[in-house]
Amino acid sequence: MRKITIFIIAVVLSVGAYAADNIAGMDSVKVAKLIARNTLRGYKGFVELGMGATLHDFDYVGDGIANDNEPTGFGVEVLTTHGYQFNNFFFLGGGVGVSECTETNVMVPIFADMRINVLNRRITPVIDIKGGYAVGDHHGAFFSASIGIRIGFKEKKKSAVYVMADMSFLGDTEHGRIFNIDFEEKNLACERYSLKIGYEF
Repeated sequence: MRKITIFIIAVVLSVGAYAADNIAGMDSVKVAKLIARNTLRGYKGFVELGMGATLHDFDYVGDGIANDNEPTGFGVEVLTTHGYQFNNFFFLGGGVGVSECTETNVMVPIFADMRINVLNRRITPVIDIKGGYAVGDHHGAFFSASIGIRIGFKEKKKSAVYVMADMSFLGDTEHGRIFNIDFEEKNLACERYSLKIGYEF
């Protein structure tokens, strides 16, 4: 056990020395740029609220009630994501949420999340893509794409608020339609176009 501990310490010290040598070999401008690109690095969490129009494409609603139209409703969702910010531009993580697809049907999306800050500035455009699976009254493949603006706090460097326009889609892979392809006689799909506000910490 003692030998293993000594070996681990030696590896850590050598890696640290190698990194220090590389940084020491850079000029001050390059070091400053490297530091400036990694001020957000580390654990990152998000909480967001979305509200918007939901399009339902059903051949049945509830207890076998026929409905061949595509009614539009108002949906609300709450999502939280947690993961790792690799630098000031790229985040990768996973999350879960509660989403109201109709007035009576609720889904719980479980997803992977990739987020990109376009600029290394306090105020920057941001792109967010989520993909996974939803369980609940509506279940199936889940996809969400958002674009918006991130506004970082001056005092809390790693915290920010953001506003995004979002398009999300749930396709029932057992009984429904995905991207307008019918798999069975019964169709069930949920599309949402919403506005999201969130907090990043």
